[in-house]
Amino acid sequence: MAAAEVGPSLSLRGVSHAYLGRTVVDGANLTVAAGEVVALVGPSGCGKSTLAHIAAGVIAPLRGRVERGYRRHGMVFQEPRLLPWATARHNIAYPLRIGGMKRGERHERVTAAAARVALDAADLGKYPVELSGGMRQRVAIARVLAVEPDFVYFDEPFTALDVALKRRMQDLVIAAARAAHFGALFITHDLMEAARIAHRVAVMDVHGRGISGERAIPGQPGQRDDGELFRVVTAFLRDDDLFRHIHDVDERRLA
Repeated sequence: MAAAEVGPSLSLRGVSHAYLGRTVVDGANLTVAAGEVVALVGPSGCGKSTLAHIAAGVIAPLRGRVERGYRRHGMVFQEPRLLPWATARHNIAYPLRIGGMKRGERHERVTAAAARVALDAADLGKYPVELSGGMRQRVAIARVLAVEPDFVYFDEPFTALDVALKRRMQDLVIAAARAAHFGALFITHDLMEAARIAHRVAVMDVHGRGISGERAIPGQPGQRDDGELFRVVTAFLRDDDLFRHIHDVDERRLA
């Protein structure tokens, strides 16, 4: 007997949105398969974060349809958005507590999630103000992993981190996605970051007209060496018209 076909984790069909009558995203179509990580890149102000927020249900689309085939999602933002009066442990446990999980199970989930992002017991007892920027972002990721999502939205989570720390955080995401088999939509303006983390890169149109195109990244996340990644990204930027405008900035859209 043939195995049942698994549908996509996320499907966007003709999604459009506008702010104060100004179109931000128009007719976007995108599919993310179960267990696949797709990076969404494009010039600043092209609507990447808006599209991710529509996909996650944070805001409603003006037109179009969003189909979510996953059970539970989490979201990691550029800012960690931690509760300043709560310790790292209690920040990670927060969604579990409001979901009614019993204390013993919460403790186990928090401990396991913290271990996956390399937070030790001493870190868990600290308040956000006592943690570095990278450690706060680890807490934010652990908070998402604790709910055991099968899909995660990453909205430019590492933009404010330095290069070395950003790389360690990228490796953390790659390892977590592989271990938990979750799908993900990863928003970034950094094409090298997209190539390291994702199976596939989707490029937003510079004028907000949805997705201009997609490119698969050879190999698997975590198994590509730096030389290979450099060659892929260089070829995209030098030879592929799809990536011609990804570093443009439209101040009118950012206003």
